[in-house]
Amino acid sequence: MALTTVAAFAAGFATGWVGRSVTGSTREAIVQALVVAHRVRDGARRIIAEQVEWGEDLLAEGRARYDLLRQAAPIDDEIPPQVLELKKRERAA
Repeated sequence: MALTTVAAFAAGFATGWVGRSVTGSTREAIVQALVVAHRVRDGARRIIAEQVEWGEDLLAEGRARYDLLRQAAPIDDEIPPQVLELKKRERAA
C-alpha cells in the first residue's frame, strides 16, 4: 500500500509540475483573465453609451417635431370655423 501511495503522490506531483510549466504561473493566468474582463466591461459600456445616445437623439427629434407642429397650427376653440368661398373660373372662349 505504501508503494501505491508514493506512486500516486509522484504522479500528482509530476502532473502539477507539467501543468504549471505549460500554463505559466497562476498569477499570470489570473492577470490575463482580468485583462479579458476589463475588455468585456469596456465594450459593454461603449455599447450601452451608444444605445443611450441613440435614445436621447430619438427623444430630442420627437420633441423638435412636436414643437414644430404645435407652432405651425395653433388651435383656438373660441374662434368659429371659417367657411371659404370658392369662385368659379370662367372658361376662355
